[in-house]
Amino acid sequence: MKKIACFALLALAFTNCKQNNSEKELESAKTPVDTVAAAKKEIKEENPEEGDCKDIEVEMGSGRECIIKDTDINQVYQNIIKNKEVDESEFYLTTLPTEKKSIEVNKEGLISIDYEIAKDKVAITMNYEGGVTEVTIEKINNTVKKSIYHYAD
Repeated sequence: MKKIACFALLALAFTNCKQNNSEKELESAKTPVDTVAAAKKEIKEENPEEGDCKDIEVEMGSGRECIIKDTDINQVYQNIIKNKEVDESEFYLTTLPTEKKSIEVNKEGLISIDYEIAKDKVAITMNYEGGVTEVTIEKINNTVKKSIYHYAD
């Protein structure tokens, strides 16, 4: 008899829970959902200054490449510094050098920064105690391709 009573109580409790859940489902079905706003929250919004970007997997590291329209190499370089897109970018030169240059830093694990300058391309190599970060800014027609790669030793 006790088993039957316990079973009956559990059944009543279960049906009550089910009934409450179905009432909540009906309420949520009656409430309109702004699907456009919900979709925008799920999608990571790109910074318009970044342009069209994609993440790249490389051996022993990772990277990100962006195609930015209607800009130049100097502006992209300044945005990297301003937006701190690279760790220790505060050690970058305030303006791009016009020829190959190497800067000794020896702070916060950063040993040196090397600048390779070509006509429409700049390659910046940041040498760390535990790896390398390479930043490449390349002018292609009316766009600029910005690539940032992080490699472990």
